[in-house]
Amino acid sequence: MIVRKTLLTAAAAALVSAPAWALPGAAASHPFGPPSSTPNNTSNPGASRRSDAANDAIEDKASDNRKGNNGHHGNNQSSHGRSHKCKPHAVAYIASGTLEGEGLTLNKNANGTFTGTVKVDVLHTNHHAAGDKGAKKYTLENVHLVLAIPDADNDSSVEVDDLKAGDQVMLIGKISALAKKCPKTGSAATPTIRQIVFHPPATS
Repeated sequence: MIVRKTLLTAAAAALVSAPAWALPGAAASHPFGPPSSTPNNTSNPGASRRSDAANDAIEDKASDNRKGNNGHHGNNQSSHGRSHKCKPHAVAYIASGTLEGEGLTLNKNANGTFTGTVKVDVLHTNHHAAGDKGAKKYTLENVHLVLAIPDADNDSSVEVDDLKAGDQVMLIGKISALAKKCPKTGSAATPTIRQIVFHPPATS
């Protein structure tokens, strides 16, 4: 009886002094020892129970997470979006003002369009033509004209020779532009005018 009590006392002392992971209950959860500090890598004893494909997938995911935390992917996406956005694109160009007498040389083409030059005192513009206010000479090619003016020379037809200084002019076309935050390089873009509308001077 004394021997049995002595054995029980020794066993209890051994259980108290043993580390938690070595106890029978812990061994069921961690049969290969205490949890690894890097449970997802293949050096973890638990990895031996997974297939090679599963271990590779875990490593790939961990690598992707590290890249994402460092901002690598985010920077690449940002650069790609910025490069695409900063390509020149055509926008509407509209300018209006009064016709100046000199510099008006419009020659009619076989298809009914006109080629030549016209000088305008630009008074109003849309956003993309704002830098062209003031006296500006436009070089034109294959432009359609709308001559909403009187027959000044009374020859029963309204032609370019009926235009005169002070007539109202509206120029409509396209111009290449970049987004606001894109770096501006090179010289300013030149508008391509496709239509000009002429009206008589405004009456007071």
